[in-house]
Amino acid sequence: MAASQEKVAVYSLPDLKNTTDDAIPIYLNSLSFKQSHTLTDVRLFLSYLAFGICAATFYWDYKLGFEATKYYTAAAVALYTCINGLLTFWIWGVEKNTIYVGTNEAGDKISIQSSTKKHVPIYHLTITVQEKGAGGKSREIRIARPFREWFDKEGHFVTIPFQQMLASNVGVIGAADPKRVVDEKKMGAGAKADDTKSMEEKWNSLLAESSGATVVDSKVEADAASSATPGKGGKRRAKKA
Repeated sequence: MAASQEKVAVYSLPDLKNTTDDAIPIYLNSLSFKQSHTLTDVRLFLSYLAFGICAATFYWDYKLGFEATKYYTAAAVALYTCINGLLTFWIWGVEKNTIYVGTNEAGDKISIQSSTKKHVPIYHLTITVQEKGAGGKSREIRIARPFREWFDKEGHFVTIPFQQMLASNVGVIGAADPKRVVDEKKMGAGAKADDTKSMEEKWNSLLAESSGATVVDSKVEADAASSATPGKGGKRRAKKA
């Protein structure tokens, strides 16, 4: 599986989330989805407008003095407050952690929001799909997966399992990238078996360390014990000899 050369701290939730967020537009745009930047453009416009008001106020005060511009400064402060409040509303009320908005070649619209909970390494996705031929109706898909499914132990982002997760759960993505669609039930069962085996190995290692013994396979140990203990036939042959 291909992994990125750069790595992040595996215990840093912001780094894990930001790296994963950045991977979604790259993947979907490679599938011929056309990304919409309207939300980002509006946020940048409001930010630059607020900055422009601050810069103009400073220039007026520097050139003309406070007394000559105090009424203009008061108006600028009021306007800046309104714009800053509008920006806050836009970020928390409109964007709502939206990291991607786009449409595919068929005209189906997809919107993706991401979030995490404090100290919980689970990546939450809320995906809203509005199919063009569905009468304008939209459906919502919620996905929650641990970051360890697409980050290795060193913190490298592994693209294939992440893309498989998206393509297998979101129909419009799976239709655009069918080779990444897998059976989620089989994947879940395989992952559960690996986790169980890993826990058993850790537990056996812990027992071995506490007792000072070496953990060996139970079947091999049983075979070794049976071969070391002579059976009844062996005793009889010994008596005849």
